[in-house]
Amino acid sequence: MDEKERLIISHLRKDARLSLGAVSQALNVPLSTVYDKLTRLQKEGVIRKQALLLDFAKLGYHHHIHLALKVSREQKPALQQFLQNHHSVNSLHEINGGFDFLAEVISKDIKEYTDFRDGLKESFNLKELHEYQIIEELEKEKFC
Repeated sequence: MDEKERLIISHLRKDARLSLGAVSQALNVPLSTVYDKLTRLQKEGVIRKQALLLDFAKLGYHHHIHLALKVSREQKPALQQFLQNHHSVNSLHEINGGFDFLAEVISKDIKEYTDFRDGLKESFNLKELHEYQIIEELEKEKFC
């Protein structure tokens, strides 16, 4: 990625709603250059999708937690499918360090979360489950 591409991406990561014209003007780069570079980055899969960053608390979801999960090799595919399909799971990562998955779970309250966790424990023979409550989100999607 060249410096112009990095600057274009940086501007759009701060505000994805910026028009290409506004990015062009801010960087003093021709509009066609901004368009061409973004089109190429999308075709190459560097830009996978454009998404909104939400303030979950303002939407009524006040419980935010990350879970590190470990299951038997046999249950791993089923757990992955369960987590990928559950509405409370905002993001899911396959990880190392003695665990299989890191899941970010968003719930309205602790009761909704404990129902989710209890269902998880009933459905899967979890070898390990570590819970990390998110107290405050300090930075998100800042890279570039």
